[in-house]
Amino acid sequence: MQQQQKEYWEKFRLVIIVSLVFLICGPGTDQAWAQGREYIDVKAPLAQKYVIAVPRLMSPGDAGPELGTALATQANQDLKMSGYFTVLDPAAFDASPIGPSPGTASLHKLSALGCNLVIAGGWQKQDQQLTLDLKLFDPGSGQMILGKRYRGGPDDGRRMVTQFVNEVVLHLTGERGIPQGRLAFISGSTDKKDLFLLDLGGTPRQLTRFGTLTLTPAWSADGQEIFFCSYRGGFPALYAVNPASGQVRKLTSHGTLNVTPAAGPGGLLAATLNKDGDQEIYLLDRQGAIKKRLTQTPGIDISPTFSPDGQNIAFVSNRAGSPQIFVMPVGGGQPRRLTFSGSYNVSPAWSPKGDLIAYAGRTGRGFQIFVISPQGGGARQVTQEGSNENPTWSPDGGFIAVSSTRGGKTAIYVVNVKTGAATQVTNLAGSQTQPAWAPK
Repeated sequence: MQQQQKEYWEKFRLVIIVSLVFLICGPGTDQAWAQGREYIDVKAPLAQKYVIAVPRLMSPGDAGPELGTALATQANQDLKMSGYFTVLDPAAFDASPIGPSPGTASLHKLSALGCNLVIAGGWQKQDQQLTLDLKLFDPGSGQMILGKRYRGGPDDGRRMVTQFVNEVVLHLTGERGIPQGRLAFISGSTDKKDLFLLDLGGTPRQLTRFGTLTLTPAWSADGQEIFFCSYRGGFPALYAVNPASGQVRKLTSHGTLNVTPAAGPGGLLAATLNKDGDQEIYLLDRQGAIKKRLTQTPGIDISPTFSPDGQNIAFVSNRAGSPQIFVMPVGGGQPRRLTFSGSYNVSPAWSPKGDLIAYAGRTGRGFQIFVISPQGGGARQVTQEGSNENPTWSPDGGFIAVSSTRGGKTAIYVVNVKTGAATQVTNLAGSQTQPAWAPK
């Protein structure tokens, strides 16, 4: 009970600003202000979130409004993804830009609409350099809480906005709360699926065009390649693609089934092969050569995932009569059953910190994502809506990407592990499944 209470309050740890005093702002500074702020913890239901508005960012002469709108849209998406904010729909207020130095009247109008916070800012392009001035305001008092200036290339605007929103979340909660990085995923129809790559905040890019089934991507530990399974040659074999160059190479095949690759430290792979007539997990080198057979039990052993230190793997086995998660040392030893709740548990994913394993468990007509300690016991359900599968962790361990039907079709969503807030990040034709988060 004590542990449940601890998790409950940790889940709802929000910080709210109650006063701002002795604000000292030097011109042209690039640092956080509001040094005299005071905070209180609000142990309240998660539904009570900050209400925040992001008007369109202003440029000199208000030229190029499309970029200002795109940058505000990026901020809104990031704020929603954090799970700490209710973002005011721009249609609900005058979304005309108010610039990085808004007047009191403009801020008070937003306060009257129920806003607790406002992000305002401006941008300027000069000599192929983009400069963003972004500030966080308390619209009721008109006081600035946080201000930052960023400079980068002409295409760095979305990244800089995400960086500022991360600073906002850090300032208010003490933790950074916006996921970043790259997601590999599978997209397509029933019989034709290909591998895609998404830089969060950007546009998906197709990496393969095989015209057949492509499945189960997994990043190398150094982030230089993506391993995957494809029926390109008529049977499931393992391949690797360099996401920068698009160059594809085939790994050595063993038997007629080579599936569910997972990468570990030191260039090692684990994958399921039917080399000896049974579906077992083997340890491979980066070229696909067998180093060692890991599992030895008749039946199906599949979907390995390495612990961060590379010393253990979690995997799925039906040796107990139904698919369940097991853990075993890579160096050899008896596998230990991890999941006992639920009759069908699959797709384990070890967290970067090593303290949790995420998996998909069947509940009712679909699946939900759970997290459990590698020592077992105390599984906690993370998702609630739709059917959710194929969990993969963000590099900082704060988020899980999943394939989910919560929006009516199967797409990739990013889920805040603490708050459960989910944000859709793909919207392509067909279904998007099996996300894999790059390690860095």
